[in-house]
Amino acid sequence: MSMIGEDLLEERRRRRRAGDPRITPEGREILLRLTTGDLMDEFQAALDADLERDALREGNGSEDP
Repeated sequence: MSMIGEDLLEERRRRRRAGDPRITPEGREILLRLTTGDLMDEFQAALDADLERDALREGNGSEDP
């Protein structure tokens, strides 16, 4: 691997260990509520509805949404 590639991988590792700076503490709280908290049921229902409308899951991808 080239030096540049190794440097990029190391930078990515440092960022991952430091946490994602794009997510604010408030955003992290909302994500936790969506995935494990009081908004979990609504979030799962929205995911399920998206999956039902996804034509690609049907196998041919030619259906209209």
